[in-house]
Formats: sequence, structure tokens, C-alpha cells
Amino acid sequence: MAKIAFIQDTLFDYFGPMSLSAVLKEQGHQVEIFILKEEKKIISSIKKLNPDLIAFSVVSGFHKWNLRAAQQLKRYFSVPFIFGGPHPTFFRDVINEEAVDMICIGEGEVPMLELANRIDKNEDYSDIEGLWVKKEGQIIKNPLGNLVEDLDSFPFPDRELYYSKFPFLRGLVTKRFATSRGCPYNCSFCYNHAKRLLYKGKGKYVRRMSPARIIEEIKSVQEKYPLEVVRFIDDNFTVDKRWLMELLDLYHQEIGLPFTCLGRANELNEEVVKKLSWAGCDCITFGLETANENMRNLLLRKALKNESIIEGVELLRKYKIKVGTYNMIGLPGETIEEAIETMKFNAKIKTDYTLPCIFQPYPKTDLAEYCVENGYIGKEFNVDVIPSLFDSSLLKSEYADQFANLQKFFSLGAKYPSTIPLIRKLIKLKPNRIFYVVGVVSYGIRSLSSFKIGLINGMKMGFNMLKNQMRRN
Repeated sequence: MAKIAFIQDTLFDYFGPMSLSAVLKEQGHQVEIFILKEEKKIISSIKKLNPDLIAFSVVSGFHKWNLRAAQQLKRYFSVPFIFGGPHPTFFRDVINEEAVDMICIGEGEVPMLELANRIDKNEDYSDIEGLWVKKEGQIIKNPLGNLVEDLDSFPFPDRELYYSKFPFLRGLVTKRFATSRGCPYNCSFCYNHAKRLLYKGKGKYVRRMSPARIIEEIKSVQEKYPLEVVRFIDDNFTVDKRWLMELLDLYHQEIGLPFTCLGRANELNEEVVKKLSWAGCDCITFGLETANENMRNLLLRKALKNESIIEGVELLRKYKIKVGTYNMIGLPGETIEEAIETMKFNAKIKTDYTLPCIFQPYPKTDLAEYCVENGYIGKEFNVDVIPSLFDSSLLKSEYADQFANLQKFFSLGAKYPSTIPLIRKLIKLKPNRIFYVVGVVSYGIRSLSSFKIGLINGMKMGFNMLKNQMRRN
């Protein structure tokens, strides 16, 4: 059977490698994860596996690290290197990099399994749907295959891939579950609309696992690992009311643990919120993005009014469900006062947990094209220059430094609005490392309370985040 080594940078259990590993192991292949920061002798560790294939799951913004790591590992391993995930799906020219032998476009379970099967049999794999492959000096660009519509047909994600090597991840009492794929909305800042077009005519795009299958997976995790809080990570957990109600009935009967989820404020009504609370929902997080309705609805295409947000939050409060929000700072044309209004709006609705991010115009999204057309970024702009969501703004703006600083103080001001006058003054200073520490501490406090990860684990998470921030800057 084929042996596959997955390589990554940070200590985190990603669903991409876990899902692929489960499919591969089900057919007898051997898979191991290698986290470079956690391996003292990474080369010798990989050599022990003696892999037939080295794989990277790549997200735009972190792709440069993956390329550097692949280039370094190429000195020691002569096997094929494959890049999969969101970045090669939308930025396929990464295949031109010397360290990359092939890329996987779109969902990877089917093409990766076929690739492993052919490697095992020593057969040609250059014609597999979903793969672009270098062969004899040329790049063979195969078309996408069809979507797998029955998500229940996939095995449970292979959590043991991580948990067998990294006790820190195994010991976390909050564990994440993904129950769907695809999104029905068309937010201008997201790749979702582009991915939907990519799969046009290739199957149902928005798919959900059956409630029974979801409960079965949670039970299997509950039996093997510490589990006190279930975290559903689907972008739109509340959009399908019929499916949601059936799942909540089963969850209440058979699981009974507190859970968190993501939703949209305008999808919440009293019936839904009451049922969520009854089933054990502890917190719902939704994309507020900005307090400016024109920006949120005309620029971001969220179709979400402030009135709906306030009404949704009031319902959640009524049934004792905490509220989390995602927020964007530094949108095209935004002033610092408008960004501060978003912080104040969070304070007004008494958000329990805020995640503030600096807006980045990811290429090939509608909003990035808008930014180019309106002069907020140059036409030469590309994905290689995108900063972190927590670092700085790429857009041309007189408030760029203030946006970067506000991101670090946002959670503090939203939680304690009495600090906003001081924050107004502090953000006028030059960005500095002390502000980064403030941002990390704010994030750590949020993680401690919302994810129930414990003090030691929270300190470790915060320290790793701080190191990453300092390394980038």
C-alpha cells in the first residue's frame, strides 16, 4: 500500500488531512502527519515512514511557508510532492513552482485515493480527474470530477492522525465537527461563489450529512477522547430549518453536551432559538462584519440589517445563549470612525466574544476586483502580497496603521466600552509589538472562556500565536 506524509506548520487538527487520511486508511494506505514546529528531527522522522507521496494542504496567505518547506524537503526526498486545498484550487499557477509536482483542485477524497491506488500499483496517474500533473516537461491539466453528494458515504475524519502523536490536541475538551459542505450565499469577500461556478454541472453543491450520521460520529469521539463541548464549524449551521430541528432532537436525546455553532442573525426566530437552547446550545457566532448597513449589504452582499442583528441577539439573550461575532476592519472606503462604530455596535449588543479581522482583498473574489477597479489596490496586486488577517491592511488608506492597531484593541473596547476613549488615542501611535501582545492576550482570554481549553492550553495557544505574529513582522 502507498505511504503518504502530510506536512504542516502549526499545531492544529485540520479537517482536510483528517478526511483524506480516513478515506486512504480505509483502503489500506498508510498516512502520517508531520508538524514541523513539533518535530525536533523532522527529516529523520519522515524518513522512518519512507513515504511514496508528500502532501501539503494549502491555504492562501500561508502558501509561501508551504512552498519554502517543500523546497527544503525536496533536498532529501525524491518522491512526488502534491499541493491541495483552497490555494491550488484557485491559484493553479502554483504548479509552476519547482517544488510542486502536482496539485489537487477542489475536494480531494476521490482523486487522492485514486492517486494512492495507482502509486501502489506503480501505474501512471497523470490522467486522474481533479489533478494537474507535471509529466515529461509538460503540465497535464485534468478536468474536475463530480462532487460526492452523499457525505454519509465518507468515513469519520481520522482524528487519530493527530491525536496519536500530539497529546495536546487529544486532550482538548472542545472538539470540532463539520456536518456540511458548500454555502448558499454569495458574499463578495468569499470564494464560495467562485467555487460554486467551478463545480457547475458537477453535482449538488450544498450538501449535508444526515442527523443520524452526525450523532454517530460525535458518539464515536465521545467514546475515545475527552469531550465536554461540541463545536459545529459549518458556516451556515442554522440555514436549513427542517434538518436543524431533526438534528437538535437527536442531539438532545443522545448527546446532551453543550455545543456552539455558526449561523446568521436573520435566520433566527423564536422557535429555532428556543430549540437550540433546549438542545444545549451555549453560543452562536455570526458574521456582523461592520455596523455600517450600506457597507454590509451593498459592498459585502450580506443582506443583513442591523435591526435583524439586534432582534436575533435579543432572542439569544432571552434563551441564555451567548453571542459571538466576526468583524472586518479596514473595508474599502471605510473611515476609522466607521470602524470604531463597529466596535461600539458590538458593545451595544453586548457581544460575548468578538473576532476582529483586518479585511484582505483575496484575488478572484468580487470584492478584490472592486478594490482594483476603484484604486484601493494596484492592478499588479496578487495573492503573494496578502498579509495576515491580524497584521496590517493592504488597501490604500490614510487609516491603515490605525486599522492595524484597532484590530488589537477591538475585543477590549467591545467588552469594556469605557476604554474606547483611551483606544482612540492609542491607535494613533505607530503599530508596535506591545499592541500585538494586547491582541494576543485578548484572543487568549476569548479562547479560555469560549472554547474551555484551560489555562495551560490557553497560554500555549497564545504563545504560539504571538511567535507567529512576531515572525511575520
